[in-house]
Amino acid sequence: MVLLDDTLLAHGFTFVNRNRVKGPEGEVWITVPLKRKGRGQQKIKDLEIYDKASWARKFLSTLRHYYGKSIYFEAVFRDIEAIATGADDSFMKLAIGLLTGLKRHLGIENAVLFQSSLGIAGKGTPLLVSIAEKLRADEAILPYGSEKSVECAQFERAGIRLRFLRYSPPQYPQFWGDFLPNLSALDLLLCLGPSGREVIKKGTFCLTARTACDIGKG
Repeated sequence: MVLLDDTLLAHGFTFVNRNRVKGPEGEVWITVPLKRKGRGQQKIKDLEIYDKASWARKFLSTLRHYYGKSIYFEAVFRDIEAIATGADDSFMKLAIGLLTGLKRHLGIENAVLFQSSLGIAGKGTPLLVSIAEKLRADEAILPYGSEKSVECAQFERAGIRLRFLRYSPPQYPQFWGDFLPNLSALDLLLCLGPSGREVIKKGTFCLTARTACDIGKG
């Protein structure tokens, strides 16, 4: 998996620094505040957290309030607390720390690479093709939904097979009432522990570029 950390943070709404967990009234948004004033449009790798200590206290309190009764809570919370209360304001260090913790608890071993470490700049489809070529990949798997903005022909010309990863979340036991789909993986982990990996596997499948485009048109 390659994280595009050397690209610009999108204007407006983005899931880069926000996600959802669940409370008694339904979904609860968690947003990491970013330092923006006087910085213009920033690359994701350069983002810094605004008033991190205050945000961390609220974030950790929210998790304990809504998930504290989980039998998996203490083990997961220890890791999250150590990451969230670290002295560094770097957003990427927080994000990678949380991602690494999720992978470990769920038993996911896939490596994570960074665009910035590959020394490849650019945007759009040419950037994605360049990354695949740099890694000598014969196949690229992109998030489902991105087929609307990707030029599939560029991958074909480069001899790279293109597929799209779609996740249709199966229902699993949650706290606080009826099932809500598409929450943060933290909800899955705190509800099911390591067995949450099986839910991810069950709900994940790949589509060919042609199939993804046909579904998108429908």
